[in-house]
Amino acid sequence: MSSRLFLSLLALCLALVSCSMPSQPSGVGQSNGVREQKMTQLGYTTIQLRKASNDARYSGKFLVNGKPVDLLIDSGANSTDLDSSLAVPLGLRIDGKMKVVSRGALGRPVTSNVGLGILSAGPVSALPFPFMLAEDDLGQTATSRYDGQLGLDALEALGALIDLRTGAFWVPGRNAPNSQTERIAPLGVQNGLGFTTLRLRPARDLPHLVLESNWNGRLITWIVDTGAEVSVLSAESARQMNLATEASSSRIIDASGDNAPVRSAVLENVFFERLVLSEFQVAVTPLPVVRKNFRDRNGRVIDGIIGMDFLGSTAALFDAGSRLLYVGDPEQVPQAGPQPTIADRRSPLSLGLSLAD
Repeated sequence: MSSRLFLSLLALCLALVSCSMPSQPSGVGQSNGVREQKMTQLGYTTIQLRKASNDARYSGKFLVNGKPVDLLIDSGANSTDLDSSLAVPLGLRIDGKMKVVSRGALGRPVTSNVGLGILSAGPVSALPFPFMLAEDDLGQTATSRYDGQLGLDALEALGALIDLRTGAFWVPGRNAPNSQTERIAPLGVQNGLGFTTLRLRPARDLPHLVLESNWNGRLITWIVDTGAEVSVLSAESARQMNLATEASSSRIIDASGDNAPVRSAVLENVFFERLVLSEFQVAVTPLPVVRKNFRDRNGRVIDGIIGMDFLGSTAALFDAGSRLLYVGDPEQVPQAGPQPTIADRRSPLSLGLSLAD
């Protein structure tokens, strides 16, 4: 029987080499013990993530068929990937009838086999769980220092929430109300987890999650990508916005090993619902694969990628299953103010990148 071939899109995993470009949000407090107390009350337990040297992203130790692996936390990936050399040691069952073609954010296609196994995080497990087994000859990529990447499919299957300031990876404990069924249900909207809650919209025809913002009356859409060290605006969108950019010594490397030069730009007074960033510094580079393959809920081309610079500095708590992003100190009361209006919803979604020297 002939094998089935599926098209997937790799994590927007971006790594920046040479210089970092942190965002500088205003009016956002730091997360404190209130969030941790609330998660504990909800019956969740935590796994502590960590950061490798010279990497703004988080990784953690998870179990595959009971054996530990080091996985990058990558919400810009719709699938969970493993180095293909680990398939036999981990005892994965290869599905010989299926192959997946993924594509890095900068363009290169990668063909993967599919291996089935058990993915575990603390007290919760997902099975049978499909792992994409990438080829061995990709060289240096945005994820090559890890055994693989934990994508959106795993975050949803495990019912995980990730605190992107503290590195706490929260999963339902045995007594959590949403883990009392055969399948872990999304937690849903909760009070006390941030000073405001941002809604994430599903991309059209793809599982990636989109964050909407407003700048100068223009809708700007972003893929939320914990596998990207920095936030990236497509060069095409920057030109449409008449945005001034500056030269940078940095380059971007993506999940398939492609790399590209970047420029930098600053967006002033960007509205993310009730969150306002007075200055938001972004990398600017062409994103042809993103623009070709991704659309938001209104059919617009996605403008860019929200990375760990934004997510860490806003003390974000990411709930993929509920499509929510909690930001800021839960005890801070947001100030009332005018809500942004979007003048044109007809104007012009996402993959993983990292910045390299």
